[in-house]
Amino acid sequence: MRILRRYMFREILSTTGLVMAVLLGLAVFIEFVTQLDDVGTGDYGIPQALLFALLKLPNLAHIMLPMAALLGALLGLGGLANHSELVVIRGAGVSQIRLAGAVMTTGVVLSLLALVLGENVGPPLENYARQFRAQAKHVDSGMATGSSAWLRDGDTFLNISRQTDDDPLGGVYLYKMNSAGQLTSIARADSTSIGEANQLVLSNFAETAFVDQGVTTRQLERLSRSSNLNPDLIGLAVVRPSSLTGVALYRYVRYLRLNELDASRYEAAFWGRIANAVAVTPMCILALPFVFGRLQRSGAGARMIFGLIIGLAYFLASRGLADGGQVYGLNAVLVAWMPTTALAAVTAVALARTR
Repeated sequence: MRILRRYMFREILSTTGLVMAVLLGLAVFIEFVTQLDDVGTGDYGIPQALLFALLKLPNLAHIMLPMAALLGALLGLGGLANHSELVVIRGAGVSQIRLAGAVMTTGVVLSLLALVLGENVGPPLENYARQFRAQAKHVDSGMATGSSAWLRDGDTFLNISRQTDDDPLGGVYLYKMNSAGQLTSIARADSTSIGEANQLVLSNFAETAFVDQGVTTRQLERLSRSSNLNPDLIGLAVVRPSSLTGVALYRYVRYLRLNELDASRYEAAFWGRIANAVAVTPMCILALPFVFGRLQRSGAGARMIFGLIIGLAYFLASRGLADGGQVYGLNAVLVAWMPTTALAAVTAVALARTR
């Protein structure tokens, strides 16, 4: 049985790798094409656009792995069926359950790979890709990033705390310098956003200015000031789920809950990332009933079409439920696990009906 598991692992892994290479090649091309409008801005050229697309590959691989696993398993097991190798394996006394167990071993390994991509590789590179593009497009912005973003807007330096996509930017500090490099004023705003004509709109603005006569202060509920900042730069101060590791997502969800803020979007992203990795295993096993069923004598093209339909249905269901769950206030854990649970149930039923 150990030899069978190794053989299945090698066959499915090789075809899955081939499918993944094709899917990622298409994804990189599409991502690169979407960047062509920005080519020529600042130092952002063709090589930078290509590098940006390549840096997003691990996150794309994490998203595409369930579909690639299904397509790879269909092609790998289908090839064995076409050469009657599965018939020989069944004739040697290997039961359907034991054969499914051998395929599941490959699925578990691919699931672990998906977890690594989604946790340790994809998010840091996604975050770096955003910073790299913004720095290349805006070389004179004097930008630095960390737990908060530092931006330069003429003679003013801004420190913007990272916030969510749905809320305005918050916790903004403004430090104004004169031509001699001396600090002339310090200001703070509870929130800020980019208005029309790239104006910086500051809410609950408070400023302390250092003048020859001493110190002056002023407070305004709302202040609009001209700005040279670009929305791409401001976007670096936004917390995006795809740029956070699983541990960081979990901590951020706890932070939002402790402060009585809406954490549903980030909680759904946390559980969805785990559910997406777990879905790789039933995707691999799902190929087995169809290889023994109607698709046993079908060609590779028919199997690819079938796999694409199932993979796209799973992808659209998971994304649709995630977006709908936020709109209708559904439980984030339920929404994240529902597609994977349904997939596992379909796989179990299909496997039980296979003779």
